[in-house]
Amino acid sequence: PVSCGRTFVLCQDRQTCVHVDYLCDGDEDCPDGSDEKNCAQICDEPGAFRCLNGKTCIEGKLLCDGVTHCIDGSDEVDCWHPTSVCAFRCDNNSFCIPEDWVCDGNPDCADKMDEQNCAFQECSSSEFQCHYGECISLSLRCDGDHDCRDHSDEENCTFAKPHRCVPGEMVCPISKECLLKEWLCDGDVDCEDGTDEKNCQFDKVTCSPLQWRCASEDQCIPEFWHCDGERDCRDSSDESACVKIPKCQSYEFQCGSLECIDTGLVCNEQSDCADGSDEGGKCSSSACESSCSHQCYRTPHGSRCACKRGFQLSNGHLCEDIDECKDLRHKPCSQTCFNKNGTYSCACHPGYLLESDGHRCKVTGEEPILLASVQYDLMLYGLRSFSKSVLPVTGKNMIFSIDYDWKDQKVFWVDLNAESIKWMNLAHKEKGTLVKGIKSDCIAVDWIGRNLYWTDGVASQILAINLNAVWSGTQEYTVVVDEDIDQPSSLVLQPLNGLMYWAEIGEPQIKRASMDGTSRKVLIDEGLGWPVSLTLDLLSWKIFWADEKFHGIGVANLDGTNVKLVQLMETPSPFSVAVLEDEIYWSDTKTRSIQKANKNTGKQRNVLIKRHGQPYGLKVSMYVLQPSMPNPCTKLHCSHLCLLTSGQTGSCRCPVGLLLANDETSCASLKDTAFVFLAFASSLMQVYLKNLQLNAEQEVLPEHTILHFNNAEQVTAFDYVTRTKSAFFADSDGRYIGEFKVINPENTSQKRVLHLDEEVVSLAVDWLASNIYWIGSQQPFIQIASFSGHYSLVLIDTGLYHPTSIAPHPPGGFMCFSDWGTEDHRNGPKIECSYMDGNRRKVVWRKSHQPTGLKIADSGFQLYWADLDRGVIETIFLDGTKYQVFKRGLEGLGVFTFGEGLLFWTSITNETSVWYSKADSQKRLWFKVKQRVVDIKVYSRFSQQGSNHCFEKNGGCRHICLPYPKGRICACSRGYSLHSGTECQGEIRCQKGTIVCHDKMQCISEMQVCDGHTDCVDGSDEEQVCDGKMDCLDGSDEKDFGVTPLKTSKGKQENGVPLAETPDINTESSPCNEEMCNMHGDCVTVSGELRCNCRVGYSGTFCENETETKSKAVPLTLGILSFIIVVVIAIGVFVFIRRRKA
Repeated sequence: PVSCGRTFVLCQDRQTCVHVDYLCDGDEDCPDGSDEKNCAQICDEPGAFRCLNGKTCIEGKLLCDGVTHCIDGSDEVDCWHPTSVCAFRCDNNSFCIPEDWVCDGNPDCADKMDEQNCAFQECSSSEFQCHYGECISLSLRCDGDHDCRDHSDEENCTFAKPHRCVPGEMVCPISKECLLKEWLCDGDVDCEDGTDEKNCQFDKVTCSPLQWRCASEDQCIPEFWHCDGERDCRDSSDESACVKIPKCQSYEFQCGSLECIDTGLVCNEQSDCADGSDEGGKCSSSACESSCSHQCYRTPHGSRCACKRGFQLSNGHLCEDIDECKDLRHKPCSQTCFNKNGTYSCACHPGYLLESDGHRCKVTGEEPILLASVQYDLMLYGLRSFSKSVLPVTGKNMIFSIDYDWKDQKVFWVDLNAESIKWMNLAHKEKGTLVKGIKSDCIAVDWIGRNLYWTDGVASQILAINLNAVWSGTQEYTVVVDEDIDQPSSLVLQPLNGLMYWAEIGEPQIKRASMDGTSRKVLIDEGLGWPVSLTLDLLSWKIFWADEKFHGIGVANLDGTNVKLVQLMETPSPFSVAVLEDEIYWSDTKTRSIQKANKNTGKQRNVLIKRHGQPYGLKVSMYVLQPSMPNPCTKLHCSHLCLLTSGQTGSCRCPVGLLLANDETSCASLKDTAFVFLAFASSLMQVYLKNLQLNAEQEVLPEHTILHFNNAEQVTAFDYVTRTKSAFFADSDGRYIGEFKVINPENTSQKRVLHLDEEVVSLAVDWLASNIYWIGSQQPFIQIASFSGHYSLVLIDTGLYHPTSIAPHPPGGFMCFSDWGTEDHRNGPKIECSYMDGNRRKVVWRKSHQPTGLKIADSGFQLYWADLDRGVIETIFLDGTKYQVFKRGLEGLGVFTFGEGLLFWTSITNETSVWYSKADSQKRLWFKVKQRVVDIKVYSRFSQQGSNHCFEKNGGCRHICLPYPKGRICACSRGYSLHSGTECQGEIRCQKGTIVCHDKMQCISEMQVCDGHTDCVDGSDEEQVCDGKMDCLDGSDEKDFGVTPLKTSKGKQENGVPLAETPDINTESSPCNEEMCNMHGDCVTVSGELRCNCRVGYSGTFCENETETKSKAVPLTLGILSFIIVVVIAIGVFVFIRRRKA
């Protein structure tokens, strides 16, 4: 609920505050009218108090509570019951303040009684007490800088003052102190003799476009100070010659001389306007408008309508409420404003109380402390007591950025020389190092998620580490943002909403993102010079920054709107900014001072610290600036780091060198996860993504591993199975698909899986069903084979014209493929998606020209590809929505892939350069290789996850299992038909002396039955063979007829026909029965087994297949002769007809 001020009460709607004076006054001021409810009953209640005016009654519990509820204040007369927020009474006992506001140096009572008769605070033995009463560290006594407001810390010093000042300094003529030239005539007395502020003469200055030059030409003020009603120039010229026609309120009358007077003074037979225009004319007329909402009054020009205060006249008759919270030029309330009928009220957030003026809010509790790094020192400045103390944090290392954690009472700072971030406990003075080996410009504490963030302007990164990390020699931080960021200079966090803001000076911008680096947005990109520091004022929904180029302090709404500069006077080189209540604090390295001013106007400036050392980082330490809330990360149980995100959630992250595992909570080594495979003509190159630079080009080849194929000279496509560490590749020279198994770089094996009669242009694996999908160069088909190569078939052979790429998504059971169409453009290019069994085909995109390199994201929702003709990389959701161009201007695209959030591609104009980029970045990076890249694909230990209905036991299918969403179908190899949904049968005729295997897929020699070696694919030659003959000595081949064991063979495949594995053959012909080889070859013995050595023109296990090389000449000759005869006859007929017509 809203927290109302002490002189306000909360309405029953829990959203509106009204002043106690309006309770039971006859007017409904609450939107729900609750301020006028139960008024009569209050007086009848036991213990009720009737105000002395006799009009109002209040509840007894409100009597003497420190807040005036009666209009006449009678409920607080002769009362005194002090509380934590009402401990001191003032203003005739009508107002009270907390105890910590008394004698804090700032009058809070209208009569200023809270700052009278104040005794000096007691200083410790390690402090010096100034004549004005404040305490400062003894180390600041007699150090050459004035730290007491009365300069008493530099009085009676025994050391000799310097005879010579350093360059850039002046010497005081009498007292001989050294001071900066910037301190001369700056309005603050710095010389003990006061000569720095005497006989001041100012040079003429040139003002910026955002400033206005005073008539004296020696002073510039902000443009918006000109004619604002306050004198800001030394010569007051900013308010002279200001022609302003005052706008009178609806309860006022405007004179002919332009001044405004109350309507009651018009036509009162007494001249109140300077020109007398309020009398005479029609004043004697008694007629008055009766349609006025509030009141009608006579004027010399006739009757007019007027409104009460807080209202405005809309159409000359009606009075409308003025929304002071929105319509007033200067917002009336420091924090929360509530508009109501004819007036408004102010309220404060928890931790603040409304001051006696009813507008400003002041923080309660402990004294707010300004943390300031000045050269080598970290100072603590009391914003009420004016005390100064120095923390013993460093030696002679400059401190540029600081922050604190209120919960653990720690202060953190950047040690540039040691390239580290250090901390110190303010209570126990313990010290420690959070992280080493880093380059940081700015730090920021996440007090909710318990992390510390920092910017690295050199590497253009934002990084984070656990707030309680203990340096042990290993880097435990994570990179939050490292793309699309140009020289970040400042960072500020908003953990309550999981947001962070940072400024960039490379291309001046202020950006916003979730604290995990996602959902990035450019907030401000105009009106900026060099934004070097940021701070948030969440209570007013503002962001402030120091702008070194514009020499000012800027401000905007947190959504990036309403950008303006509020301070342009005393900020020649601002470095850091901080905000508390209605004031903004800043450090300036040129004037070497820390100052404050009103955050809305830039006026009411005061110097807090002025020293010879340069001031850098600022932070206001106060509990209200780090409010607590539950940490969303505690529920996630992240193994390493958890970063807050917008929406009060968290995201697990891993330190540099580790990647998030599939469970999204634990971290795994990069060595076990993401890598890219680059395929060359005869080898594979493996590059782990951790070895890629993501900020700059690396002309040197990154760390990698080369894997050489055996007897493969022209690889055209490949894919990889992470579970078995097997690469399936197509070789166009050998016309085959092979399997390359990688146990380790020194231990590889290779075998041929499938013989082909065409080149492969695209290849992909179903790692769950153990199938290979490929597209050939000759026929517009999509084909499939088992990993073993035993079974293959044409999956899609219709509706394709020039297919180029295929991308399956096995867990989802669907796939996508691209087609360039026909050369005559009758059938245009397209991208289709279908089930992995070839059914349910659907065109998802038609507007690409030459799509290739298809890749379905691991999520299964999004498809990526490259358009070679248009030079773009594109993406679309599989339902055909959310089309987007990821990259443009990639002329001469070659191969492309996407994975692990990275895009990889090559160019046909430079085939040895590999380009890559993050998906959400426009930065294009590259590295060089020594050969032409023919294919690229990205993998990780987590990229091939999931399952489908073919994963276990091949889905129960005899040959090939084809998955689809939530199901599967079985398919059979060429020459076989499906039976019973899972079985495959084919007709085969065996020659004399051979028998057919039980699955009717193969013929073997009778001598191979029961020889101890499995020759049939189903193993039936060694088990339960029932052919009516007892081939086994014990007759076991004739037992249990009809049982078909399920076994897999070790055969290969040639042109889609399953073949047995072919070992080395004894080529010497043996006197074996030629009938076994169909009279087309010789029977040979190999390792005790019979094999056929087929003659030229025949192939197959038993030379049963006639090849095309034997008898092509005869048909060809006959064909040519037939064609010639037909042509001769046609010519004869044509000549005969022409002659007859003639």
